[in-house]
Amino acid sequence: MSAENSPTQNSGSPTRSKSEGRLQRAAAAGGVYISTFRQVVARHGTTMGLIALGGLLLTQPYQALATTTQTFAKLPWAYFAAGGVLVIFFAFYQLRRGRGLSQRNGFWLGYLLYISVVEEVAFRLVLPTWLEGGIGFTAAVVLSNLIFAGIHYVTLRWRWRNCVFTFVGGLGFSHMLNLHQDLVLVILAHWFFTFLNTPVPPSRADKIPPSNS
Repeated sequence: MSAENSPTQNSGSPTRSKSEGRLQRAAAAGGVYISTFRQVVARHGTTMGLIALGGLLLTQPYQALATTTQTFAKLPWAYFAAGGVLVIFFAFYQLRRGRGLSQRNGFWLGYLLYISVVEEVAFRLVLPTWLEGGIGFTAAVVLSNLIFAGIHYVTLRWRWRNCVFTFVGGLGFSHMLNLHQDLVLVILAHWFFTFLNTPVPPSRADKIPPSNS
């Protein structure tokens, strides 16, 4: 992603403004465009972290947390091994895509793990558990994931259609948690798919490839 406003052109393809990303809406004149790692952390990472922390403190869903982490408590080595396999895959993927191993990319992987943890805790565990008593399980899951997708629209400025995919993906993670009762497994799955969607941090130097959409 890039913060510049000049277009990139490619013969035979429509032009996309460099103030517009694959996921992000174009910035209005004088508006905000998210083009740095720091902006992502400040706007999205901080928001999601505060929601997860606030939810844990206010609703205290300790029984649900204990139930969905009991397999991890019994076999932590299996999850750490799976995490190690993911890190190796991520590094290989970045190298194959011409992105060398770097401290910045390593921090990005750490951030993606962090955001996977706080988003799953907040929107697949805390919020649905809290809402379920008042509106029922299905409505609680749908509302939680609508809020989850809506936050992406605001904090990351994603296009609405990408937020729709985020909502559907959130429903998938909710189903996975309900089926397996394994929060750590869902976090690892979230980490994997979030990496595939955004394998490297945003950079002002990145050029936006032309799009046929």
